[in-house]
Amino acid sequence: MSSILDSVTSAFGPDVLKSLGGALGADPAMVGKAMGAVGPLLLSGMSKATAAPGGADALMKMLPTDSGLLGNLGGMLGGLLGGSSPTGAAALLPSLFGGGTSAIAGTLSRSLGFNVAPLLNLAAPALLAGVTKMVKEQGMDAAKLGSTLKAQADAFMADGANAETAKLVNSAFTAADAAKHTIAGYGSTWASVIGGPAAALAAVASADLSGPVGSIKEARAAAETLERAARAAAPGSVLATAFGAGLTTEMLQEVRKAAPTKDGLIAMIKAGAAAVQAHSPADAQSYRSTLMAVAQATAEASKDGGFLGIGGKLVSDDEQKALDAIRTALG
Repeated sequence: MSSILDSVTSAFGPDVLKSLGGALGADPAMVGKAMGAVGPLLLSGMSKATAAPGGADALMKMLPTDSGLLGNLGGMLGGLLGGSSPTGAAALLPSLFGGGTSAIAGTLSRSLGFNVAPLLNLAAPALLAGVTKMVKEQGMDAAKLGSTLKAQADAFMADGANAETAKLVNSAFTAADAAKHTIAGYGSTWASVIGGPAAALAAVASADLSGPVGSIKEARAAAETLERAARAAAPGSVLATAFGAGLTTEMLQEVRKAAPTKDGLIAMIKAGAAAVQAHSPADAQSYRSTLMAVAQATAEASKDGGFLGIGGKLVSDDEQKALDAIRTALG
């Protein structure tokens, strides 16, 4: 019987890995290595989830109605910048890892040298498609699915040929467990902590609207700044726990809902910094510095004013006012 992991292998052949490498700014060989860890990570996560009461039934309800893998490559690449999975599999990651998803992404990213988070989003539907195909072909019920997932996950992790990958997967799960413990200690204030960078981006970007091209540059600059900070952060730190997956569209959407006004954005930034100071004082300065760096990168991403790129100011007066307000909020 073929392994469920074959569905990931078949979906991400050499041409796809090359395209993904170009989109992510990574060597295709490293993207392939990342996929070699992401598949087993998701499989093990599914196995752990189905072992919990009701977990197998919940996974069965998540399965897509057909076993088509990922659709076209264009659709895949469209969601690379922190986007959701291209199918209903978007629910899989939070159901498996909860608040530990960013810590998992950060662990893999630090080890492999580039932002692996988009690959988690892309591999999830491929693996679910493989599970769907297996369930249909073998007429599995929830109990049989759970036992099969466990058998395949255990076999992969026990195979000596997979020792390096198994070590990376285990380190990712360890990071996820630590992240969940950290997040639980923050309670409701954690929402402000993770919303801080997106709020900083929104506060500066909305201070002086830059048009479609400028807005894309701003979002990209903010995302790259946050990714670098998270990758450089110590494992288990607030930055690694909260931002290992980088700046996601989900973060921006949540910030827009929770803090729809400029004053609300500044209030969220202030609340996030205060929460880190109260719960993780050793990380408070790095958190504040990172939010300020995200805001500054946003402001400097494109010139305002001028004509055809000539003249203009790198940071407009309105953007500077937003930067000053953020700096004051951070204390």
